[in-house]
Amino acid sequence: MKKVFTLAAAFALFATTQAFAIAGVGVHYIMNTGSLKGNSGAVDLGGSLLGESITINQEKASGLQGLGFKAWIDFLPYIDIEGTLNIAATEYKTSLVVPTLTEDGIVPKTIPLSYKPDAPYNMIFERADPLFGVVNVDLSVTYPFDLPIIRPYIGAGVSYFASIPIVNASLTQKMINHSDTLVTALSNPANVKAAAEIGTALARTLQEESYTTGIGGHLIAGFRIKVPIIPIAAYANGKYYFGGNTNDQFTQGFVLEVGGGFAL
Repeated sequence: MKKVFTLAAAFALFATTQAFAIAGVGVHYIMNTGSLKGNSGAVDLGGSLLGESITINQEKASGLQGLGFKAWIDFLPYIDIEGTLNIAATEYKTSLVVPTLTEDGIVPKTIPLSYKPDAPYNMIFERADPLFGVVNVDLSVTYPFDLPIIRPYIGAGVSYFASIPIVNASLTQKMINHSDTLVTALSNPANVKAAAEIGTALARTLQEESYTTGIGGHLIAGFRIKVPIIPIAAYANGKYYFGGNTNDQFTQGFVLEVGGGFAL
């Protein structure tokens, strides 16, 4: 029995004095340099509106930010394995340009496509612009280079992608097709109830619309830092994604992950 305790103590001391951990879990900040393209187009109300058309203008956006979670295994020979869940998003603006009858004739009226968030977020945001977000689930295999305290690595892996629907001309057309009351509201956009009806229809359409999903891959390079004995590790890595079919309007960019966590 004494020999067993001696071996266990020796193993624990060996593990805690290495520049790497047997395994670890952490949380990190994400910066995704990908960009969302703009989109414009006309929408059909099923008839004429003052003899003019309604157009939709969705602006471009970039610089998605968010939060991620990571788990890794370092004790395997030759390779390390890590799994990651990343969630990043950015706001963008979309508006309807609706012909409105005024004393000066027919003039275009711009109506922002925003919505009132559900509780408890409505206590913080009175109105919210649409969000575009990407969820990545990654499984990476890396090759490490052992140095004192720091553990650099390079590798590759497979990724699952899911992206939020975009409020563009196509989605706005679906929103209008499913709401007779919205068509009525757009016939008189000067009415204050029109904006409220648009926001309600937008929120409902976004909830019903499916995510865009797909399978792709990624390349990864980074490092982990672990001070001996202390069961805490910090890490930073960059990823380049390819494939995945996130959305035709979204161009994947370089993704930076910086964080830390518990490691033994």
